Amino acid sequence: MIVLSPECFPCFLLQADLAARAHGATEGERLSLAARFRTLLTNLPSGGEVPAKTATRLHAEVRATLGTDDPFRPVKERHLSRFAETAKWAEGLVTASPDPWAAAVWLSVTGNIMDSGIIEQDAMEREAGSVAQEAAGGFRLPRHFRERLLEAGTVGFLLDNAGEAAFDVPLLSLLSSRGARVWLGVKGGPVIDDLTMAEAQRLGLSAYGELVSNGNRGVGTDLSLCAETFLDRLANSELILSKGQANFETLVGRCPRAYFLLRCKCPVVSRAVGKPEGELLVLGGDGRPAA
Repeated sequence: MIVLSPECFPCFLLQADLAARAHGATEGERLSLAARFRTLLTNLPSGGEVPAKTATRLHAEVRATLGTDDPFRPVKERHLSRFAETAKWAEGLVTASPDPWAAAVWLSVTGNIMDSGIIEQDAMEREAGSVAQEAAGGFRLPRHFRERLLEAGTVGFLLDNAGEAAFDVPLLSLLSSRGARVWLGVKGGPVIDDLTMAEAQRLGLSAYGELVSNGNRGVGTDLSLCAETFLDRLANSELILSKGQANFETLVGRCPRAYFLLRCKCPVVSRAVGKPEGELLVLGGDGRPAA
């Protein structure tokens, strides 16, 4: 289990400031939000809470302080406008690969670099583009994981942020084309830059499977907040593909049929999984490397 650590605190402050900047806040508004966050972080309850759960409460405060329901809307619009172009580019990389399934999986993992909540925009986009070329051509898939991808009848795909959705398209396309019954999990409302139902519909992602809202605005997938219909889908799917670090934080050890596709973005997760920061990961439901 991943729990709140000292390294989480500067990350929370950065998340708040990135939200403020995305919203177009003035320097004074940014300073006010930082001061508010310092107070909130000082008064956090002690104990082993998952960082993503703390982030859920803090981002609600960000929205309230900034007076907006969706501070990352301008950033999301930038990514949504580039979706078709990026998805076509990603599909081209997979088509040219000698191992399309491996290329599609690792491109999907690479997409997790696109995280406007914790990474500067320009640096993020440059890195994702360069890493994707390598991931599509040279990475392999663990044998058992490949078998699950090729055989599972019902597959849940927990989408993450707006910037990485285009990187998921080749894998979604392969899954749907082989006849898997795919459903795609989305957020119940705006939180950081994660995809909502309306945004996923706008991108045409329903072409790959049924869109299912988790019914909440939590960071990651906090099962205690999820709608019963969403929980039923998780429980009755043969395979769950879960994107992103926050989903990993909230679901590891709680969803045995899951595989987590993410980039290790912080020292807390790095220590938990025994991998260096920045590494691209495919992990099993217990948090160990996929077999």
